[in-house]
Amino acid sequence: MAATDYRPYESLGIPSSPDGDRLCAEFMDALLSDEVTKSIQESGPMAILAATDAIRQILASPGNPVGDRLAALAAAIPAKGGEAGPIIAEYVARHAKDETQATLMALRDYWGSINTFWLPRGTGDFLDLFGAVFILASAIDYAGASDDSGAGGREVHVKAATEGTVAVAGRAADLALQETALTCGVMLAKDALRQAPDRLPDPRRYLADAGGAPTPHEYMWARWWDAAMLPYFRLGFGSPPYRMLDDDGAGTFDVSFRCHRMRRAIDNSYRYNEIIGILTDYAHAETCNEALLAIAAGGVRAVTGYAAACARVVDDVLTCDCGRDGHEEVAETAMGGLAWYLVTPRYGVRAQLHALSTTTGDSSQAFSLCTAEPQFGSIARTRLADGEALHGPGWEPLWHEDDTPETHWVDQLAARAARRVVTADAGTATTRACATAAHKALSACATATPDGLPQLAPLWRELFLTAIAQALDTTTVDDVVTRLADLTARVWEHVIAGPGIAPDPPGDADTILSIDTYHAVWDSYSLPPRQGIPIRRAFIGTLASSVELSGIGPCGRLIDGIVTALTPHDQDHIPSQPRLS
Repeated sequence: MAATDYRPYESLGIPSSPDGDRLCAEFMDALLSDEVTKSIQESGPMAILAATDAIRQILASPGNPVGDRLAALAAAIPAKGGEAGPIIAEYVARHAKDETQATLMALRDYWGSINTFWLPRGTGDFLDLFGAVFILASAIDYAGASDDSGAGGREVHVKAATEGTVAVAGRAADLALQETALTCGVMLAKDALRQAPDRLPDPRRYLADAGGAPTPHEYMWARWWDAAMLPYFRLGFGSPPYRMLDDDGAGTFDVSFRCHRMRRAIDNSYRYNEIIGILTDYAHAETCNEALLAIAAGGVRAVTGYAAACARVVDDVLTCDCGRDGHEEVAETAMGGLAWYLVTPRYGVRAQLHALSTTTGDSSQAFSLCTAEPQFGSIARTRLADGEALHGPGWEPLWHEDDTPETHWVDQLAARAARRVVTADAGTATTRACATAAHKALSACATATPDGLPQLAPLWRELFLTAIAQALDTTTVDDVVTRLADLTARVWEHVIAGPGIAPDPPGDADTILSIDTYHAVWDSYSLPPRQGIPIRRAFIGTLASSVELSGIGPCGRLIDGIVTALTPHDQDHIPSQPRLS
C-alpha cells in the first residue's frame, strides 16, 4: 500500500495521479471490452439474473394484485437518487477547495465510510484507499442510472478513484480489480437486459423453460457478483488486521463456508439493503432484491418476520460455539452494514417511513409509530433453522416464532444487546453493566408513548458509554467518544424514534447527520487499536441494537408494514414456481 496525502473530511481536494489515471483508464477499457461483455452474457450469474427479471416482470404485470400494491407503496415514498447535491454543498461549506473537489471527495468518502463501518478492525488509511477502488463500480452502477446520485458521469467517478486505486497493491488487490471489472460487466449486462425493447416477451414461458424461479442459493451467487461482494470481501479480509481469516493470501475467507452462521451473517450485509430498498428497487425495476424475489416466489409469508430473522442472524453468530475464528468479525460487518445504511442519505429509511406513515389510505397505520406496539415478543421468539440461507429451496422461510409462553422479553433482548456492544474479550462485569444499561433503554421503549420515544435517546447514549468504559484509560479519546456518544442519541432521535431534529446551523438534516457520523467514525481510527476497536464496536453495536431490538426499529416497521399492506392481496397472487433441484 502506497502513502497518500488525502485526509477524508479535512483535505481541500484529492491530489492528482497520472499513474492512477492510466490504471483506471485501462480498467474501464477492460470492462467495456468485447471479451468481458461476451463472457458475462454467457455466464451463470446472468442466467440467474435473467430469471429474476422474468419474475419481476410477472410481479409487475397488469392486474397482479401484489405488484399493484407494491407500486402504490413505492409511489408514496420519495424517489431514490439525487442525494449528492446537498452533500457536495456541505463539503464546500466545511472544507472543500471548490465544488469540483467537493464532488470527488464526497465520492471517495462515501466508499471509505462503508469500510470504516463494515470493517471496524481495519486501519484507516487502507480502508480509505480500498474504498477508492469501488468508486469504479459506482461509475457503472450509479452514473446515468434511474436512481443516479447526481454526482456526475462516469468520468467524474473515475477521476475520484485514481489517486486511491493506484495506491492499493498486492495479490488480493490485483484479483479484486479483476473481479470488480467482472462485477461491472454484470451490472452492464443486467441493465442491457432490463432496457432491451424486446426483452423476455413471454416471461412466464421463459421462467418455465428455465426450470422455475432461482433457488435462494442460486440467487445468492448472482447477488454476490451484482453487489461486488466478492472483490469487496477479498480486499477487506486480505488486509493485515483480518489476515488471520485469509486462507490463501488472496483474501479468500473459506471458513465462512464451513460455518453456516458466519455465512448468514456476511450475507446480512446485503439483506439490510434489501429491506430498506424493497420499495425503491421495485420502483426502479431492479432485478436483484432477495425480499422482492421471496415475495414473488414464495408469497408474502416468505418475508413475514424477515427483519426479526436478520436480527437473530447477528446474535446467533455471536453465540456460535463451533470454535472457528471469524465470528466476531462477521458480526461486526453485519452490524456495521446496518448502521451505515441507517445514516446514509441514499437509502432514506427515515424519509420512507415518514412518507408511508403520513400518506392517505388504509395502510399508513401499518408504518406509523403512533399505532405500532413494540414487537419485543416477536423479536425474542424468532428462531432460525440450520442453513446458509434464510429460505429453503422453495423460498419457504427458515425461521419461526417458538411458542414459549415467556413474557420477560426485555431480559432476553438486553442480554443480546450487551453481547453486541462489546468484543469477546470484555470482562464479565462490563457485559453485565451493558445488559443493565440495555435493559433500561428497552424497558423504556416498552412503556413510552410515541411522543415520548425521542426522549429516550440518553439511555442509548448511556449504553454506548457503558460499553467503552474499559477502553477509556486516557483523556486523549474524549473528543471522539463525546461525538460518537452524541451521535447515538442523534440517530435515535432523527432516524428511529422521531421526525428529525433540525441541526445547528440549519441545513439538510439527513446530510449533516451522515457526514458528522462518517467523520466521527473516521477520526476514531486515529486511536490505537486497543481503544479504537472497542469504541467502534460499541458504536455500531449500540446503533444495531437500537434498530433491531428496540421493538420499533425502522427495518422491522418497514418490512412488517409492507407485509400488512400486501396480505389482503396475497391470496390472489400466484407465486412463481420455484426450482427445487
